[in-house]
Amino acid sequence: MPVDAAGALSLRNNHNLSYSEIAAIQGVSKQAIHKTIKHLPDKSIVDAYKQDRADILAAQQVRLLNSVDDACISKARLSERMIAYAIMFDKERLERGQATSYNMVDIRALVQAIPVGSGVQQEIQEPPSGLEGVRGDRNGE
Repeated sequence: MPVDAAGALSLRNNHNLSYSEIAAIQGVSKQAIHKTIKHLPDKSIVDAYKQDRADILAAQQVRLLNSVDDACISKARLSERMIAYAIMFDKERLERGQATSYNMVDIRALVQAIPVGSGVQQEIQEPPSGLEGVRGDRNGE
């Protein structure tokens, strides 16, 4: 019978039961309980992490960014660099309170806001991939 790790951890942390007591409740050996939950962090450690998670993650971000130098970037494949660039671009926009993606409702609203005859509005001849059937003209012709 497998050990219910979540239940065992709850009994250990919330009720201060011994491995033997938990094993008796779950119908498994004391060794099975110990093996299953010995590597799991204590509830107080998890609670402390949750309380300071943003600061902990920010510190790790600084550490990670400080480990990246020109040589490290040069060693990365082009695809890896482009993915990293795209992710960082999105994160920067989020930090600045800017959108990171546009949906068709946004694009249509923008196109409709352009005055007809202004010379700015152009009909889309070939929509980009994923936008088939969507046109940039106001009348949907």
